[in-house]
Amino acid sequence: MGKAEILHQIKMAEEHVRVVVSEAEDKRKQLQADGKKRALEKVEAADSELRKQMDARYSEAKSSVDARKKAVLAEGTRKAEALVSRARTNSGKVKALVLSEFERATDA
Repeated sequence: MGKAEILHQIKMAEEHVRVVVSEAEDKRKQLQADGKKRALEKVEAADSELRKQMDARYSEAKSSVDARKKAVLAEGTRKAEALVSRARTNSGKVKALVLSEFERATDA
């Protein structure tokens, strides 16, 4: 085998190495891109799930607060009605008391 043939084989081997290295680099870049894409998809899925859980908890808390608010308002309304009823009942007594005090004052 001559010197020219050996140089040609070395050049061919070097070219083959460059092609293999280039293919490996392209494969590495593709794998990195795929990995980043999968990681981003997982983060987005986890974020979506977290938002769903937060929305559900917020909805439960709001329902609980609304129910408590309704109960407090109902209790307040019941107490207000009881006060109005008692005031109406006592108004006759108050009128009689004021009238008797007035009569006593005028008699004195």
